[in-house]
Amino acid sequence: MNRQIAFPKASDMGPNNTVVIRTLGLDYPEGRCVRRGRDWLRHQVLRQDEFMLNLFEGYQSTDSIGYTRQEEYIKVNIWLGGKHTTILDGYGQHEHDRPEVFITAGPWEMVKVDVSGRDVRVASVAMCLLPEFFPSQMGVEPGELPEPLRGLLTASGSRPYAFHRFPLGPELAGATRSILAAPFAVRRDPLYVQAKAVELMCLLMHCMESYARAPLEPRGRREGQLQEARELITHRYAEPLTLARIARDVGLNKMALTSGFRQLFGMSVYDCLQKIRMERAYELLQDELHPIGRVAEAVGYRHPCNFATAFRSYFGCTPQAARAAPRLR
Repeated sequence: MNRQIAFPKASDMGPNNTVVIRTLGLDYPEGRCVRRGRDWLRHQVLRQDEFMLNLFEGYQSTDSIGYTRQEEYIKVNIWLGGKHTTILDGYGQHEHDRPEVFITAGPWEMVKVDVSGRDVRVASVAMCLLPEFFPSQMGVEPGELPEPLRGLLTASGSRPYAFHRFPLGPELAGATRSILAAPFAVRRDPLYVQAKAVELMCLLMHCMESYARAPLEPRGRREGQLQEARELITHRYAEPLTLARIARDVGLNKMALTSGFRQLFGMSVYDCLQKIRMERAYELLQDELHPIGRVAEAVGYRHPCNFATAFRSYFGCTPQAARAAPRLR
């Protein structure tokens, strides 16, 4: 957690500037697409009695700040891309510069502040959950949940400030991307919403349990080499990377690379490479000026058929279907 250097002003947090979770999206139940110059957004809120899914994709050319009152909700934000800062006044400031999952909660009066810089493209799916979601939708009592959910839901008195973050594994990232790729009309189906919310939470709970079973090794030279391996993958994903080549370039043997990478980042080297390639491909497909064959080449595939197979396996739809999904023109 970083030291809090930005503080919300009471004058900024009036009813016209603060989003309230329990009323979020009621003004646009069909979803909305907005474009203003270079800025654009696609936003849809899928509501049910015990939870809602808040789906957001957009680009902004200027700085922005948003205020959210969560009230009794626990918010699970699956952050797919974009750099921003989360501030829980009274609990510090947190920076996000990579895909991850983070959970926020706090007293009824807590206001969460989100600060985004200019020229940032973001994509996220947030689950806003009431305590009743788990027994009603999943048949799981709060005391049976993994930490930190169990502690949040069984705390006596006022809910404490909480911020928890987890690495975003490929399965959860793929399930989240598939929701954003679905047409607005499909997303509004109550059965679809319920199934996707339960799927996301099952995957997240599995991530929590795995994370708890595999605590990180002490920080040191090896962790630096593993961080270097991920940076290499992030910047050279279009190249024909192999385990042997990555291990050689960062000074590790293959066994140390594969076991340490999974322990530190919660995914295999291959899954990390595939995630980066697929998410970059998804971004490129939003621009129709990029032929699908060129997109395949740009993310490291020599043959479009192999790319199409990998894309469908990751997102659950073809590149053509992802490109044809409703978006701003």
